[in-house]
Amino acid sequence: MNDDQVLMDAFAEARRSWDELIGLQPDIYAGGGNFTRLDLADFARRVEAHREAMGVLADAIQAGSFEHSESQDRH
Repeated sequence: MNDDQVLMDAFAEARRSWDELIGLQPDIYAGGGNFTRLDLADFARRVEAHREAMGVLADAIQAGSFEHSESQDRH
């Protein structure tokens, strides 16, 4: 798999994990005091999954050579 594909896959996973995290709408639940222990455990699991995905994305950015010359960017 080439570096560009690794980066795009890492970005997609980071985006997916973020969407799952905010899908819980923690701000709304917290404001109403409706979080149960199970909700908090699920929230913690999703936060950890997102942190891990962001770490993989950061590693992909550092490992790759994503700089292109100006002439390549124009095409």
